[in-house]
Amino acid sequence: MKTKAMLAVMSCFLGSTLTFGQAPAQPQQPAAEKQTPVTAIPGVIAAGARFQRVWTGQRSADGVIGEADGSVLLLEQRAQRVSRVTNDGKITPWLEDTNEVGGIAIDPRGRYITAERDIPRVRVLHPERRILADTFEGKPIGRLADIVGDTKGGVYVTELPTSSVLYLNPAGQLARVGPDIPGANGIMLSPDERTLYVTNTQAGLLAFDVQPDGSLRNRRPFAKPEGGQDGLAVDATGRLYIASDLGVQVYSPQGQHVGLIPTPRDITSLAFAGPDKKTLYIIGRGHDGPGGGEGDARSLYKLPMIAEGFKGRAK
Repeated sequence: MKTKAMLAVMSCFLGSTLTFGQAPAQPQQPAAEKQTPVTAIPGVIAAGARFQRVWTGQRSADGVIGEADGSVLLLEQRAQRVSRVTNDGKITPWLEDTNEVGGIAIDPRGRYITAERDIPRVRVLHPERRILADTFEGKPIGRLADIVGDTKGGVYVTELPTSSVLYLNPAGQLARVGPDIPGANGIMLSPDERTLYVTNTQAGLLAFDVQPDGSLRNRRPFAKPEGGQDGLAVDATGRLYIASDLGVQVYSPQGQHVGLIPTPRDITSLAFAGPDKKTLYIIGRGHDGPGGGEGDARSLYKLPMIAEGFKGRAK
């Protein structure tokens, strides 16, 4: 009996030693940046082009847009801030208390029109602050994903809860012009503004013919990119650039796959900027620093391009 008791005591002691001696949980580590080399895509990018990281943050950022002088606006969504990145890489806060801005369009009058997410609404954020739309048919509009402005002064936004596209015309009238688009997210106009593109989780990239009043017709599949799709950009020739978990997927204006630009991380947003609009800025998920693997961590990169972004609009 004594031997059994001693064995039981030793067993408990050893068990306690193992329990208390276990190594503490390791902090979450960010995924390593991908080192896949960039291969040439004729007319788009040169072989060996390299990404340069210009910003990292712990709080979510979603959305970038170029300004006329080549600088870039970085939408620090959860920090309630819009920062400006100048051509020499200097980053300064520009606007605060931004209601989780997820996308910005710059209209012909120089107004910065935002798709905001904390309280879902479309608003002029600069040079004044004025709500343009926060209800539709008497009900609050739902969470907004992305925005693109046309040269007439209207804006298209994607609304996630209803899986649809809304158009706010220059007179301030809001209409649902693209219903039933599951996972409607990234949105972009062709350079001639005759075609509107919308990323769609089920059908890939959709295209619509834009009518003179801003309404949409002839909904059709445009391309079926691999992996998840998010933001969109367009270059001067009408090529589309799709932010995805594989990198930047490039498509011709006819919907043909042109190539893939591998990125250091899965990306959510992208835009052409720089003085000649030949720099592509992207937002990637995570970063290499402490806490960089957490869900809201983000990085901003820039990449020299051969292709030139469309200069007729900010994006």
